[in-house]
Amino acid sequence: MFINDIEEGSRMIWDAFKRMSLRNKLILTSILCMMVPTIIMLYNTSYFSQKIIQEQALDRANQSLRIVQNQLHNLMEEMIQVTNQIQFNEDMQSLLHQPSSTIIMRDVTTQLERVASIRSDIYLTLLMKDGRSFSNYSFYEANPDQFREEEWFDQATSLRPYETLYLGVRPNYITSQIKSDPYVIMTVRALTDYNGKPFAYLIVSRTENTFSSFMDQLSESIYLLDDEQNIIVQADDELIGKSFDRLITEETSESSGVAYVDGQNQIYVSMPLKLANWDLVSVVPYEQFTNRLGSIYKSGIMLQMIFIALFLAILTYFLNRFTKPIKALSVVALKVEAGDLHYRSNVRSGDEVGRLGRAFDNMLDRITEMIEQVKGEQKLKRQAELAMLQVQINPHFLLNVLNSIRMKLLLKENNEEAELVGSLSQLLRATLTSQQEYVTLRTEIDVTVQYMELMGFSTRYPIETIVDISNGLYGLIVPRFILQPIVENCYKYGFVRKGGNIVITVKKANNNLTITIEDNGRGMKQDIVDKVNSSLKQNRYQITNNQSTDDNNTTGIGLVNVFNRLKLIYGENFQMKLSSIEQEGTKVTLVFPADELEEIHHV
Repeated sequence: MFINDIEEGSRMIWDAFKRMSLRNKLILTSILCMMVPTIIMLYNTSYFSQKIIQEQALDRANQSLRIVQNQLHNLMEEMIQVTNQIQFNEDMQSLLHQPSSTIIMRDVTTQLERVASIRSDIYLTLLMKDGRSFSNYSFYEANPDQFREEEWFDQATSLRPYETLYLGVRPNYITSQIKSDPYVIMTVRALTDYNGKPFAYLIVSRTENTFSSFMDQLSESIYLLDDEQNIIVQADDELIGKSFDRLITEETSESSGVAYVDGQNQIYVSMPLKLANWDLVSVVPYEQFTNRLGSIYKSGIMLQMIFIALFLAILTYFLNRFTKPIKALSVVALKVEAGDLHYRSNVRSGDEVGRLGRAFDNMLDRITEMIEQVKGEQKLKRQAELAMLQVQINPHFLLNVLNSIRMKLLLKENNEEAELVGSLSQLLRATLTSQQEYVTLRTEIDVTVQYMELMGFSTRYPIETIVDISNGLYGLIVPRFILQPIVENCYKYGFVRKGGNIVITVKKANNNLTITIEDNGRGMKQDIVDKVNSSLKQNRYQITNNQSTDDNNTTGIGLVNVFNRLKLIYGENFQMKLSSIEQEGTKVTLVFPADELEEIHHV
């Protein structure tokens, strides 16, 4: 019964998921793919990090404590070595068994100073059973006999031969050292004769700061505890002599683990000192290791990266599957925006995306039909407008009059004016009598050259015309009046107060025709060039909605209007660029396909 309920619930959830919209599917899938691995990763990281941190923290604390143990052992060994040097020194034995005298006191003191010279922080006190006292420090600094009154002195008298009594920490008895070194570590040994009977007691003292100085550089808090768990060495002098209370948690052993010390959860490690019944304790806050063990999280990061990669793979698969139709529609939309209306999405499915694709393709079909209809209407309209213009201004009458004037000038041998009238006549013939939208490249260049010859009569400064074109290109078909407006700009803006030359270059490469009109006039400022080039980047849609060119005004088409005409004809296959440098000249470059020119002519 329970299993059937689960299956029924799963089936209902799956049916509900299939009925969701595309957006909800994407959202739900993304959340599931992201949350599941994230939860697993967080749980895994949290569990293993705690285990690894505790293990590595204990290991690190043990290593540090072993280093401290070796350091303290070396210091204690030096104190034992000093004791042995005095006990087994035959000269010292001989001097101590001789009657008291000034010379004996001097020699014993010299021997003590020589032995203690290996370390400047070691102080030696020799107490004889006969009441004499010797030391390597001045009696003005401290009175050696004061030790006979200490409670531990009775323990010293009962020491076995070669046995050392470790007294632990005591207040410094050297007056001049109390401020800088308030405590000393002391040991006592009984010196015996050849019969094993004690005749003197050697007290070796060393400043506590010598033991704790190397602990200052450690991040852990190191304590040296005596057999009663009192602190005898610590970097903080205020803690010396106080009792060390600790509480070990149940999951730790006696020597190491996590303990609740000084109100904090801390790593606690303890190990005995080799030469005395003392214990070394290392305490460090548990949280401190979480900032040091960055390697612990590397595994977590790697695991996270694996899950993220898996998540991205799954998410990419589903997104590609769900959004593939949308991508196809997006590609078609970009093609349409660029002016190509022949692409279709062919997206067909039962959801809203399929319906959208079908409606989008039908809309493009309708738009294509309407554009063809508009093109036909516009063509008829332009032909009617040209016919009306030709009726209003009878071109044959004007041309006949100009030819009569030219003949009279030739009869009077006024050849220069006759040539001027002839050029004007040919320019008007090309402008007014032809109803074609496309002409040969030779015709377009001839009209432009005739215009430049006419301008040469009206300009103050001489301007030379240079045309560079291969003979095989003259027969190509180009739209009318694409060069004259650009050349007109050269006269109007480039040669105001000086002469120069205008170079027209025509080349064909890779089925592209490149026409360059270049002058050496005064040029333009860079901000003007940038503004014009910005307007030369429009597509067909922008031109159709923004241009306001009066096509009936032949000489007022201008640079931008030439671009608009050619862009409407060739679309993205046409490119136009303006470059200019002040006081050096201006260059206009037109690039459009040459393999389509004859097709346009035949149409």
